[in-house]
Amino acid sequence: MFENLFLSIKITLIGMGMVFGAILLIWGLMGLLVRFASSSNEKQENEVLQADMERKRLAAIAAVMVALAQQEDMLQPHEFPLPPTATVSPWQAIMRTRILNKRGRVR
Repeated sequence: MFENLFLSIKITLIGMGMVFGAILLIWGLMGLLVRFASSSNEKQENEVLQADMERKRLAAIAAVMVALAQQEDMLQPHEFPLPPTATVSPWQAIMRTRILNKRGRVR
């Protein structure tokens, strides 16, 4: 009976060892692939980062220029615009009229 138990434990340990060995092997291969693939992409990434920084710099300059122009425009006297009129659709006008006819005018 103990022989069967020791045999099953031995088979389990061998199987678990093979599974973990395969996981470590795949992990190592992935590390190698990343190392070799990333070295060729570093130059492209640096160029992309520099171009991105240049775009951000130009965007910041444009934002500052717009803010200064708006500030300068706000300092000059100007007429206030008229408030927008309330646009009432025909449907709203009919429904409001019905409600007023039912209840009467509020004083």
